[in-house]
Amino acid sequence: MQKRILNRTTNLIIVLLVALSFSSNGQDIVKIRNYNFTSYFSKSQHIPVLVIYSLTPDYFNCSRLRGNHNITLSTDPQLTDASNLEDDYKTTLFEPAHMMSPDENNCDKDAYTESFYFTNIMPMPKNLHAGLWEKLHRKEMFKAKKYKKVKVFAGTVGRNWVIGHNNNVIVPEWCWKVIYIPSTDEYLCYQFHNIEPYNPKDNLANHKVDINTIESLAGVRFVNGIISSSYVTATPNN
Repeated sequence: MQKRILNRTTNLIIVLLVALSFSSNGQDIVKIRNYNFTSYFSKSQHIPVLVIYSLTPDYFNCSRLRGNHNITLSTDPQLTDASNLEDDYKTTLFEPAHMMSPDENNCDKDAYTESFYFTNIMPMPKNLHAGLWEKLHRKEMFKAKKYKKVKVFAGTVGRNWVIGHNNNVIVPEWCWKVIYIPSTDEYLCYQFHNIEPYNPKDNLANHKVDINTIESLAGVRFVNGIISSSYVTATPNN
């Protein structure tokens, strides 16, 4: 009898801890809907934990580039206090990496501007940012042209370092991307250790994983191109 009571008490404590964790996430992680992407931004970490966007050729395949190419990184007006981070990236070895590339937003001036908001930015080693991460952006665009539409999920996990003078901007230990092709119900999944030394012979194939690996790493679930977790809420077209 006493053992049953202890088991029930233990189970109750676990449920309460999970509930408190979900509640904490709900308060810290804010959903920001911009024109071409939705960001789930952690106010305490000052980085997005998840960015979701659909990508079609008309986002970037236009005859005239409409984006203002003199634009710089800036605060998201929907989250001014937590995303005022320009000074925090100035004296660090980590680069501000776009989760959704500005090149994927060239056909709309406002969308291009929004892609420079810090709600779309994470700190990343220079070589990873300039190398494989940019190659992955180009792969997304290629797949969008080939299949007419893809859906992309980009996320961060863990804590490796802290940068910033005014804010504690977390450098995540991991970053990942999932490219979902609706027409074939296919997932292309990539995982990167955000602290690995640069290897000039590295390629995207070395970082390709299955969807179960991403789900386990990030604590999310994918079904039919829809992601779910404790902090994700439904967003039309994203």
